[in-house]
Amino acid sequence: MAARAWRAAVWMAMLVSILALVQAVPEAEFDGNRKTYVTGVAFSLNFNLLYPSDAALLDDAAELFMRVWYQGEVLSNSSMPLFDTGVLATSGSIGDINVNKHGWAELDLELSYNEQFENGTTRNLYDAWVVTGGVTVIPPAVTVLVAVVTREVLWALWIGVWTAAMIIYQGNPLTAFLRTLDTYMVESLGNIDHAFVILFSWFLSGLIAVVSKSGGAHGIASLIIKTIKNKRSAQMAIFFLGFVIFFDDYANTLILGGTMRPIADLYWVAREKFAALVDCTTAPIASIAPISSWIGFELGLIQDSLTQLEALGYENLPSSAYEVFINTIPSRYYPMFMLLLQFVLILSMREFGPMLEAERRTQYKHQLNPESARLEEVQIDDKLEPEDDTPRRWWNGVVPILVTLCAVLLGLMLTGYYSAKDAGLDLTAANIFGEGDSYGSILWGSFFGSMVIWVMARLQYKKDGQIFNQWKYWIRFQGVPKNEDGTKSAVPLMDMYASLSVWIEGVKGMTVPVLVLILAWSIGQAIQDCGADVFFSSALSSDSMDPRALPTLTFLISALISFATGTSWGTMSIVFPIAAPTAWIASDGDEKIYFLTVSAILSGAVFGDHATAISDTTILSAMSSKCDLQAHVITQMPYALSMGILAALVGYLMAGYVYAAWVGLLVGFLFVTVFVLLVGVRIDHPQSKLDIFTRLNEAIRVHVLRKERRVFTEVIASEKEYVDIFRANFWQASTFANFFLCRGEPDEVFDLEVASTKLVEAPLDDEGRSLSPSSRSASNEEQGNEGSGALPEEAPYVIPL
Repeated sequence: MAARAWRAAVWMAMLVSILALVQAVPEAEFDGNRKTYVTGVAFSLNFNLLYPSDAALLDDAAELFMRVWYQGEVLSNSSMPLFDTGVLATSGSIGDINVNKHGWAELDLELSYNEQFENGTTRNLYDAWVVTGGVTVIPPAVTVLVAVVTREVLWALWIGVWTAAMIIYQGNPLTAFLRTLDTYMVESLGNIDHAFVILFSWFLSGLIAVVSKSGGAHGIASLIIKTIKNKRSAQMAIFFLGFVIFFDDYANTLILGGTMRPIADLYWVAREKFAALVDCTTAPIASIAPISSWIGFELGLIQDSLTQLEALGYENLPSSAYEVFINTIPSRYYPMFMLLLQFVLILSMREFGPMLEAERRTQYKHQLNPESARLEEVQIDDKLEPEDDTPRRWWNGVVPILVTLCAVLLGLMLTGYYSAKDAGLDLTAANIFGEGDSYGSILWGSFFGSMVIWVMARLQYKKDGQIFNQWKYWIRFQGVPKNEDGTKSAVPLMDMYASLSVWIEGVKGMTVPVLVLILAWSIGQAIQDCGADVFFSSALSSDSMDPRALPTLTFLISALISFATGTSWGTMSIVFPIAAPTAWIASDGDEKIYFLTVSAILSGAVFGDHATAISDTTILSAMSSKCDLQAHVITQMPYALSMGILAALVGYLMAGYVYAAWVGLLVGFLFVTVFVLLVGVRIDHPQSKLDIFTRLNEAIRVHVLRKERRVFTEVIASEKEYVDIFRANFWQASTFANFFLCRGEPDEVFDLEVASTKLVEAPLDDEGRSLSPSSRSASNEEQGNEGSGALPEEAPYVIPL
């Protein structure tokens, strides 16, 4: 009897222990949460679930109830199923947590299997660092301020990262210093997408270097120059060539900047203007093109928003993400307005703001970059200039670049085809290009193009400045003839060792831009960790907002986030999950508001990307154009701000309340044209008239900042006079190889201090009068034509021979 009682007690104890284990609530291990939270902005806590060993005995219908306590108050209450299709959940999340006090907040996450939190719970503590929203804008503001004051972008970016780290790590300067180096910079460099960008930037830079050294870049210039008559047509050629490389913004930036710079320099296009033309034809075109490296990312975000709405039970949604994308094109106001602005400015030869000063400086002083420009950013390396006896042949530039473009397109199509096929998508052009590996394709194409120019430079021989046909000797198994002293009479354009050395020199030229890119990525991540992204996007969650105002507000918020973080794609990722579903819900399924809001996200991201100094496309545009980065940002800022304001007011605001989206595009085009004609001033204005923005800026400098008034009254030559003189003397050169295109900087054409220059007798007109600038000036004075725009007498026209 005693033995039976003992066995019963043992079984009862085992049953009680099993039941206790079955009911044991899992512990929470917090993971994947933000480093900083913002007061008044709701957030979520993510955690992993650590179950007891026999948790599998739980019922498949069991639920886990969660609530978060803070200072004796329940901030959030939620639940989640423990099993999903028979698989035990290993992670969870609880949202709608809102802390209104800055500083450390000790949050208590309580978990239970019981809705009343009885019969067993676990308590899990989490310390959240909470800051006020205004603090999150300090790092981007400090970055801009330091850049303006010191004119050192690298220092400004580094200090911006350190300032953000100070906020994230509770104001500890030493910890912030260490995390800036070992966390933000290292993680930016270690990101696989960033590694792709750095590598294909190196490869394309090396490719352009070998193309230049082999005479290919100058050959392209000599080919294009035959169709270009003046500065206007040179800028127009650059502008429209930007449309040719529409499929990727990075490829557009690096190829267009590297190949068209000699043309821009030859016709005295300011480096700031050239960089703006390159920058304005990158993201604006790639973001709109139905077939590009952007399309897949954009379609993915649109599809995610549609999936969110479907999960919430909404019906009558657009049939596909591509349908939404196509319907947003008429309301992509900022990219469209920016492209039209550049076209009208080129057509009218007008400018405004700092760009007007830059263009007049270049045209009158023949100074491509401002005096404050950093030499390492703007100077063309003499090592990359072709030798004097190297023939300038266009095919050495066109063939490797075409091979690169074809390889990139082929890579996009092949990777996209197999990705779309594996994903079960329709094999349409949009899906194929959208699913393609753009980073990998550019990497493969740029390196393949480099190999092509290496082989071409090795197989072509030169002799006395001309291409030598060595094949007629090779096919007879003979070597190249030798001179009397035993040396070869003809040599390769470059052997493989020389090509590799030049390629490496091109890569070296990317050192500073790559450092800037790394720091730009670092500050973008640090600013997000500060909470600036959620602070800006929280403005979109207002329940009392008129849905018709949502597109305008979305555009502004997207622009602010993009400006602060320097990433258009990151901005889209942040704003899309908030704004796109909100637009559909708040407007009761109004497709017009939904399409406008989606368009506002995409356009606002491009706007902020244009206006900031920490954007990768901004940095690469300045680098490929050999333009000082700060000068590029300052001169492009008025373009971006004016078109951004126009897009917000004439575009999204009026389209939301008054007219259809396509009407906003037409009205905006009219406003852009009128704006240029009223505000812009001709570069060759006889009295050097200033635009209203420059006059206002000068008034502030003189009367508010008490600085010395600058002189803007220099007499400049008209565009026509420059072109007439230039073309009349240009053809006196024996070949392009003896003229500017083989020398480097166009300052040598007019610079009075060039040692090896010789005064050229000016040509005569039909009546036997000299066409020299001084004689024209005297003739104009005799006829009473004051302010004719003639060159001053103290600037004789010289040309290197």
